[in-house]
Amino acid sequence: MTEWNILKDNIFTTYEKTKNFKKIFLLKKIGNIGSLTANVDKKKKIDPFKEILKSFIPEKDFGEIHVRKKIKNLGYEANYNMEADYFIESLGVIFEFDGPDHYNNPFKIIRDERKYRELNSIKKKGKKVKIRIIRIPYYYQLSKDVAKFIFEDLIKYFSKDLENLPKEGFYDDKKYKKAISKVYRNIFTGKPAQSEIEIPACGLQRSERVPSEYTESGIEKILNDFKGAAIEAPKSIEHQYMWCLKYYIDDVKTYDNDHKNKRLILPTWHSQFMKKYEENISNRNDDYLQCIFSRDKESILRTAKIK
Repeated sequence: MTEWNILKDNIFTTYEKTKNFKKIFLLKKIGNIGSLTANVDKKKKIDPFKEILKSFIPEKDFGEIHVRKKIKNLGYEANYNMEADYFIESLGVIFEFDGPDHYNNPFKIIRDERKYRELNSIKKKGKKVKIRIIRIPYYYQLSKDVAKFIFEDLIKYFSKDLENLPKEGFYDDKKYKKAISKVYRNIFTGKPAQSEIEIPACGLQRSERVPSEYTESGIEKILNDFKGAAIEAPKSIEHQYMWCLKYYIDDVKTYDNDHKNKRLILPTWHSQFMKKYEENISNRNDDYLQCIFSRDKESILRTAKIK
């Protein structure tokens, strides 16, 4: 049982959110860690994912990043008037942020499939145009592996179809540091994050929308995420995701029976998912686990060493 439960905090509270932070860490909490989301931060008045995009793909060089715009309103002709989460017209790339409904709502999953099918029928001024979608699952955080996967590997891959995409991609370490400093903060100093160990791991840190409620199609979708649809995804994403679930299960432990505790969080009925889970937990790789896990005290405490 973790310390905030002993201290009578809410079951969904994590170490960085607990009211008993100072009592647990013997240090004052100064900053909020931050998160990769597509929602505007009301306090900072910024859209975290747009800030990340601007760091890697500056608007002054590549034009406006259209946010949540219907493509017909941008002058395109289409059978299906899709809303593009983040659309860089000059490059022909839409970045789609997939929230939990994209995994547990069958009708949202169907709409996603329709959106992909309709890509090849989009026209502008009567001429077909090429548009490609890069998906950002809601459990992603901007680890170096994730940043390289999105802004280097996937950009290189789609540059075969889209002539305006640079064949070398957009990633470099300077842009990465700028991006994480815009979105994440050191919890003990409040200063902009400087390294991976100050940012959350990929996975479900606090969400109550856990895999036990995913549809079968949603489970297949997340397993395909781990595999990579276009090209192979970094193994660290899957490993961090599964370890987030492990910490979650240990944290909300309710029953004496291990299977019942797992069943609260995991889709225990899905053999392929459970095999992946057990493989990752049985073969821990610390090189993949250098980010913050909100339910693991040590991963937070090590960020106190950064001044």
